[in-house]
This record gives sequence, C-alpha cells and structure tokens, in this order.
Amino acid sequence: MNLKDIITLFKNHQFQYGLNGDSENQMQELYKWELVSKQNGHPDPNAVDFSKEIKSLVLKNLCYSSQITAIRNFAKYEPEEYRKLFKALFDENIFLQERIEKFTDSCKTLWDDKIKARFSKKTRAMCDERLISCFLTLHNPQKYTFYKDDVYKNLCKLLEVKPRKAGLKLVHFYELLEQYVIPEIKEEEDLISSINDELTDNGYIQSMPLTAQTVLWYYNNTLLKITGTDYEVIENELIEAKTSNAMMYQKYIDLLKESKNLVLTGAPGTGKTFMAQTIAREMGCSKDEMCFVQFHPSYDYTDFVEGLRPIMMSDGQMGFERKDGLFKEFCKKAIKNLIDSAKSIENLSKELSWENKLQQFIDDSIDNDTKFKLSNGSEFTIDEFKGRNIIAHNDSNPKTPLIPINADEIIELLTNDVPLNIVRDIRTYFKRKFGTQPDSYAFIITKAIREMKYKAQVISANKIERKPFVFIIDEINRGEASKILGELFYAIDPSYRGKKDIRVKTQYQNLVPETDVFSEGFYIPENVFILGTMNDIDRSIESMDFAMRRRFTWKEIKPEDTQSMLDTLECATKAKSVMARLNNEISKIEGLGPAYQVGPSYFLKLGDNGGNFEKLWNMNIEPLLREYIRGFRKSDEIMEKLRNAYFDTKESNSNINDNELVDEN
Repeated sequence: MNLKDIITLFKNHQFQYGLNGDSENQMQELYKWELVSKQNGHPDPNAVDFSKEIKSLVLKNLCYSSQITAIRNFAKYEPEEYRKLFKALFDENIFLQERIEKFTDSCKTLWDDKIKARFSKKTRAMCDERLISCFLTLHNPQKYTFYKDDVYKNLCKLLEVKPRKAGLKLVHFYELLEQYVIPEIKEEEDLISSINDELTDNGYIQSMPLTAQTVLWYYNNTLLKITGTDYEVIENELIEAKTSNAMMYQKYIDLLKESKNLVLTGAPGTGKTFMAQTIAREMGCSKDEMCFVQFHPSYDYTDFVEGLRPIMMSDGQMGFERKDGLFKEFCKKAIKNLIDSAKSIENLSKELSWENKLQQFIDDSIDNDTKFKLSNGSEFTIDEFKGRNIIAHNDSNPKTPLIPINADEIIELLTNDVPLNIVRDIRTYFKRKFGTQPDSYAFIITKAIREMKYKAQVISANKIERKPFVFIIDEINRGEASKILGELFYAIDPSYRGKKDIRVKTQYQNLVPETDVFSEGFYIPENVFILGTMNDIDRSIESMDFAMRRRFTWKEIKPEDTQSMLDTLECATKAKSVMARLNNEISKIEGLGPAYQVGPSYFLKLGDNGGNFEKLWNMNIEPLLREYIRGFRKSDEIMEKLRNAYFDTKESNSNINDNELVDEN
C-alpha cells in the first residue's frame, strides 16, 4: 500500500461517513477542526493577561494532562518570561528547528530555575515536540498541524525514509507533509471539495496541513490495524476503486499513447478539462510531469516556443534576450527525465553529493564575496544560483557583465571526474564545435570545488523512473494554432516523436547557445504527449487548417461518459436522470443536437446550492439554453419543451412540431 492508495481509501471513507464518522468506523476527527477554529491565533503572545491567555487554551486529546498542568504553572508563576518564549517560537523570521530547540531548552531552564522549587515532588517542564506542534497549529493552522510520534514513524516507513532522532522529528514531519503528502492530496480535487463542504457546514476553518494529518491518522489508526476479513474487504475496496478508475480512463490513455496528440471534444460542461487532468494523473504524472495552458486569441509563438524578451541591462538601458517558451521548457524537463532514468543509482548518488557540495560552494562564495580569477587576469564573483544557472559577475565586460554558467554541466564534470587541464577540455568533453564564454568560468569553478577542503557528503539516491509528460492545451481551438506552434508544426507529428536526427530549426535558432539541449534544433522527446480540449459548439476549429488537424486524434466526450463526476452528490441518481432527460430533448431540437447538450459540470453546482434543482435551472441551465436558441422561431415553445424535460412534467404544448423550431438564419 502506497500513499496514493491510502488517499484513495480515505476519499471513499470521507464520501461515506465524513470526518465525523461514527464509533464503528473510528473517524471522529472534526473535534480537531473545532478546537483549531475556536482558538485560531492563540496563544497570543501580546495578550494583556498572558496567564489568563494560557489558562483559556483547550488542548483536549491533543497532549498529556501533565503537560497542560505544566504550561499553566509556567503561566501562573512566570507569565512574562513565558510570554517571551512564545514570541520567539512564533517568529517566522527564524528557522523552525532553531525556534523549537530554543523553546524546549528555555522551558527546561525556566522550570528548573524558577518553578521547580515550588513543588515538593519531582516535576518536569513536560515540553516536547507534540506539545510544541499544538502551539504552532493553534496559532497558525494554515502552516502547521498536530504531531504524533507513531504517525510520524509510520509515515517514514511508508515513504521509505529514515526517521530523525528526538528533537528533529517535528520539522522532518512537516517537511514530509509539504514534500509528499500535501501535493498528493491536492490532486484529489473532489476529496478537498468534500472536506471543505463539511468544514463549511460546521463553521470550521480550512487547513491543508490538518487535512494531511487526518489522512495519516486514518492510515495509522484504521488501515494499519485491519486484519483477516476486514483486510480483505479494504483490499477489495481499493482494487475496486482502482479498477473502476482505470477502466474509465484506460481507453483514453491507450489512445493518447498511440496517437501522441489527442484532442477531447464535446459539449460545454462535459468535464473535458477535468478528464484531461485525470488522464494525466492516471498515466502516473505528478504536477512536475504535467503542464496546463489555455490558448486564447492573444497567445502567440513567443509564449509557447521561444521569443525575445525585454531585459534591463547593467547600464540601465533596455535590451532583449532569447527566452524559451512554456512548451520548450516542458520538453527539456522530459528529456532530463529520460537521461536521468537511464543512470545508475551509484551515479545518481554521486550527482546528489556533488550538487550538495556545489550549493555549499555557491553559498560560501556569495557570503564571502569571493573573487575568482580567469586565465586572462580578469576577476569575477558569483551573484546567485538562478534556476539551473550559476550567475557570474565580471565588471571587466560592461556590456555583458552577467554570465550564466550551466550548473548541470559542472556537476557532470565533477561526477565523471573529467580531467581538466585547459579550458578547451570542457569543449572536447561535451563534443562542441566551438568554445563558449561560460566554459572559462565553468573551468575555474569546477577546479575550485575540487580543491575545497571538506568532502562531498554521500547522499543516497533512488532509481529515477521514466515518466510520461503530458502537456494539456485547454481550448486549443481558441488560439491560432499554426501561428502559435510555428516550426513545431512538423515536430508535433507523431511519426517524428523522439527522433533526434529530425530536428526543427526554430525562429531564433541562431541565438540558442551551444550548451543548450536544443542547440542543433528542436525535437519532441518520446515521453511527451499533447492533450487538448475544445467545445463542439465553438466553430473556431474551422480556422485550424487541415494539415494541423490531421496531426491530432479527435475523440468526442459525451455527458454520459463523465457522469461519474456527479457521484459525490447526495442527489447523484436524480441529477443523472435529469441530465439524461434534458439532453435527450436537446438532441431532438433541429439546430441544436448533441453538440449543445448540458454536461455534468453544470449539475455539480447542486452541491453548492443544497440540491436545489429549481435554483440550478433558474440560475444556470435556463440562461445557457436561452443563449443557444437566440434567434430561433418559437423560442418560448422550445424553452417550454426543455423545461418540461428537465422537471419531468407533462408537455403543455404537445402539438408543437420540432421541424418548425428551426434557426431563422
């Protein structure tokens, strides 16, 4: 069972029982939101009476009773000193680990020096990471959540990472949540919506860290404790959920993998955009392997492929430089994945170790304003580490004082222990025809790192999986595709995918540096897939020339294909029935037809309006349909027929002839 499986099972539980659950299903977690919502922003270090402020805290089930007694004694006997500790704890300008250590040590010192003597029996400050997490969460629930040691340990085991020692666990827990758990939960938009609806109904605040903690609590206290028949039930539930999802989207995934370029078409509201994102996730794409862009009339080549962008020069004058567009940057990420997935674990570990040492080198160089000397005698400093470029500063060249140096090339030189005697050795190693200005800087930096006194820390690495990269173009027909893609018109052809020997020279190819992966021309790697969406009723597809259209496979999405979107509604069965009746009637109207059917996205609004179908008709459905039939003869009669279908009422104008209800135009 992995993290995604756990979230899937939690989602099923949430839809069935909610956070309040019941005793049988052990899911009564709303009390945490209640406590946080009522005490958000507390304890307040600026409270007039800090002793009273601490005494008012309710920490039911969040920590030990002995800890509650201890903090009340702190506030009772040393309120002002205790106040200072909280001010330091909540100071976000200080690293969290430093704050935690200072708070823990200061509490012990304050207790031992000024409070302990008041009690005859042995007492302790009772301050640990669990209690500190309570303070942090109540004060700022948007950033922090509650900590339990067994939840943390099981999360480490699940992610196959080594737990930290006492005192370092809380920060590590927050790091794991931010890096792994929260991003996975955020992909489940229907789950987040369901949780937020329940919180809103109860008047509670929303907190993603607390949501993540609840999912892990569910795993820790439910999934890890199931045995025998119960385990078989939960396993079957997981298999059923996975199978259902896979069956729903597998045909689209297969079609995309085969065609490389796929456009989902259909009526408005059929959930094409949602489906596109879901298809990408079902293919195994994380957020890093997905990119979403919406075409529009102003979108152009410079946004998508590359172009000249204005920059401020060092002399204060405006200049221009070539910048990669969104799609080109995306393809570079995909190529890097292909390269990294072919590397051994040993090689990846070396790269990570040298990456760590490179970062140390850059930080030290910036902090100390270190000057490095080139072979021509000029000096340079390092300004910053921007993206994957080290930015060097050389005042001896006033026109171009900032020189970007490719950090990945330096790491490759270090990892492979490439001998460097002269600058030309870099050009030779990378098989470049000509040397570049950054080579001189890379030569000096690489040699300087090798001469560093401290050794590179050995960092363990995992094998990198080859991943698909899905580029989603929403409303693909709203932009002028031929103009936006430019020379990529040929590159996107499925038969050219991944062929390095068939490269396209882009508009600004002469400005592409030799160190760039596309220095010899652009190509789309084999692990990149293009997935577009468009509405059937938008006739702007006709502006897309046939040569462009034939490079895509077109697949119609009908409302019934995505009606499972409505399963989260309490009135799901009725919503599906109403949608089917309405769409059946729409398809009969000459001048409308299936392209004008109403998709399930419109019916999802029932979740926001309390299942009020009449309100949905008045506010959303009827205005949409009236827009469709504007200019039709007998439009009122048409609306009456559609209304009757929606509300399942007997037609009052059964003598109306459908053939008479046509567009005058």
